[in-house]
Amino acid sequence: MSGEKIKAKRGGFSIGQYSYVLIFAALFLVYFITSKGQLRWTGVTNILRHTAVVGMLSLGMGLAIIIGEIDLSVGAIMCCDACAGCVLFNALCAAGCPVWLIFLLIVLFCLIFGTLLGFFNGILIGKLGLPAFIVTLASQLIYRSVSQYCSRALPAYVTGDPSNNYKMVQGAARDVMYKFGNGKVFTLPVCGLIFIVLAIVLIYVSTNTKYGKRLFAIGSNSKAAHMAGVNVEWTKVSVFALTGLLCGIGSVMWLCMQSNVDPATTGVNNEMFAIAAVVLGGISMSGGKGKLIGVIFGALSYTVIDKIIAALNVDSLINNSIKGAILLVAIIIQVIGPRLRNSKVKKQKA
Repeated sequence: MSGEKIKAKRGGFSIGQYSYVLIFAALFLVYFITSKGQLRWTGVTNILRHTAVVGMLSLGMGLAIIIGEIDLSVGAIMCCDACAGCVLFNALCAAGCPVWLIFLLIVLFCLIFGTLLGFFNGILIGKLGLPAFIVTLASQLIYRSVSQYCSRALPAYVTGDPSNNYKMVQGAARDVMYKFGNGKVFTLPVCGLIFIVLAIVLIYVSTNTKYGKRLFAIGSNSKAAHMAGVNVEWTKVSVFALTGLLCGIGSVMWLCMQSNVDPATTGVNNEMFAIAAVVLGGISMSGGKGKLIGVIFGALSYTVIDKIIAALNVDSLINNSIKGAILLVAIIIQVIGPRLRNSKVKKQKA
């Protein structure tokens, strides 16, 4: 290989491109130290398990931010979908349906219903051109409010809980789903593995397909992408529908792991955690830049931050302040870093 090619190859590599790996490694080291030698393999695998649901929402948020938009409704979609899934589960159990059919119908329903909720956002944003921030903020309020109202309006035999919550009724179907949600494959949590597998699929789609290239093109310059023949409107609709699908998968995971849903608290602030995971993962908030693989490390990093806070016995009331400060630092680094590099290049040229 010639000297020029080697130089070009080195020039294309930058540690900054993989900062999300360094951030995760540093946080994990801090967690290991704060655990005072008590960290075991089970504790490591629990990080993956606790990341699964928020990780699914973060992947959807990552796709939305790549195209230069945002989705503040991911937590509410997941909650609303899980509540509806719980109601259907109890109705199917009351009807005496077999366990395998209940499991299959719940999974299909949550995936389809989540996709439809996301599709609704997508139509308003992509086809009607409404601002994503306002649309998803409004839909967040609608989805959560409907979930809370239905917990009181519906009869207790379908909500499974008379105290304004949703609970899967005891029985063989619940036991099968709970065992699946909390099961392990070679000591690794099932839900965590599903998150990783789907993340790999989306990483491939975003980096090796025409669809993925269109997403980055729209995020970089939607007008230029439109002039190049990209159907910007329907591509945006598809992204929000896909985000809803990922939220649907997250709702299935939640039901299988928890067997109950509190419409007032389930998924609350998850949109903020998803945004934080995206930022820590190195995806630019302005859109069109970054790698979806960073979202995996970003989501894992945010879970590790939770573990560190718990290990230090920090007052729970200050938890979100610490997370907010970390998010601000990540944003500052993401914004200031390129400016410093650009000013350095200009000085060298001068």
